[in-house]
Amino acid sequence: MIPLLLAYNVGCSGDEAALGSVDETPTPATSVPAELVATSWQVRMAKTEVRAPFEGRPSWVSYFGNRRDEALRAFKSENDSAALARAHTEYAAMYRQAALLAANATLQVYGADRQPTDPAEADYLLGVSGVLASSAEHAAKLGASRESRAGDIAPRDAAWSAYVAAPGAEAADKAAGVDRVAGALADLPGADRLTLELPLQGEPGTVAAGDPGELWALSRWHEARAREADPSAGETIDQALDPYRLPFETPPERGAAPATDTWLFMSPWSSAADVQYVANVAAGRDTTGAMATASLFAAVAQTCTREGNRLDVDCVVDEAAHVGSAIEDGMAAANGGQPDGFHRPFADYARAGVLRALDLVARARGDADASGRLRINALDRSLGAAADPLFYLFVAAWDAGNRNTPRAAEIVHQNLSMLPGLHLARAPLDALHVRLSRNAVPGVPMH
Repeated sequence: MIPLLLAYNVGCSGDEAALGSVDETPTPATSVPAELVATSWQVRMAKTEVRAPFEGRPSWVSYFGNRRDEALRAFKSENDSAALARAHTEYAAMYRQAALLAANATLQVYGADRQPTDPAEADYLLGVSGVLASSAEHAAKLGASRESRAGDIAPRDAAWSAYVAAPGAEAADKAAGVDRVAGALADLPGADRLTLELPLQGEPGTVAAGDPGELWALSRWHEARAREADPSAGETIDQALDPYRLPFETPPERGAAPATDTWLFMSPWSSAADVQYVANVAAGRDTTGAMATASLFAAVAQTCTREGNRLDVDCVVDEAAHVGSAIEDGMAAANGGQPDGFHRPFADYARAGVLRALDLVARARGDADASGRLRINALDRSLGAAADPLFYLFVAAWDAGNRNTPRAAEIVHQNLSMLPGLHLARAPLDALHVRLSRNAVPGVPMH
């Protein structure tokens, strides 16, 4: 039988070692806590009787294949209220990241790269993007389009201006037109009718534009459907959304929420404690010390924290690999010592999950460099079943803010059919790509 407890020695070199100096200090021994590995959903569900309620169902088969739209419809037809709440929550998170992607691209196109021929209503798009991205400078553009005759820009501008004057969740929903967008969602492909056509200035023609507020409305619509599907799961829904909230949101105050196997299965978070830890970090509460004995991710963060509260990225990458190996061995042990074909892909969720969680820890600690390096490592390991479309959109939103359009555009293109309305993010992203291409130095490849 393969033992469940595996200790690993990891050399997490500091700056001096990297420069080639001799360090006589013994390398600290690190280990994957066996008791935390045993509580992971992967190890628990290695047993056939625990996994049985999920196996063979069209919903989870689609989910494993990253076909979230098919999974959502199947959960509904199966009358699985908890799973349906999870699916709608993940859609709410995906649309939040799509909204941030659109806002970031809009701030670049009509802010940093503004052109004289751009529509006058670009000020409205800048204003909405500024609200969602918490940029007071750009939010101040609201009000400039109140006399616009293009479509319904004038009332939208007035509604978002009212939100800025008196912020609140209900005001944001009203400004974004959640009720109006819900009408388009009566038939999901109808969301594709939400694109704006805005007149250019100084020359004939129009330009297609996407309102980031519409994507926020789509997110809020799915969030409401999640709460309707399972009214008892309110705090769990809030906790699941925390890592993906927009900068202008204030996470609700609450205690730890339960995360059952329905919420954990095939997720990047290995346990309910990991979900709570990630939510805490995303909300600005670094509970690493308090949760290191309960959360596998917090244990890794504690192991890899160095002087100045900085994460050692190499250590985190090594620990993520060790976690995956320990979970694979733990699954084999739970299966009578025999490995199975699904053990590796299940462990891959945790390999990527550790890196995703520690990216958030680094960001919360103000270390943008470590955060970015961990995010790219997580992306490299998010393959196959672990290629979570939510995380990909999370990366695309980041890319748009960093003017990295090729990868963001590819992610958007791959998810257009799964996320009706995602084309609203494609419009400013395509415009940014065109402008960057025009301004690129001839003969120098763009990255």
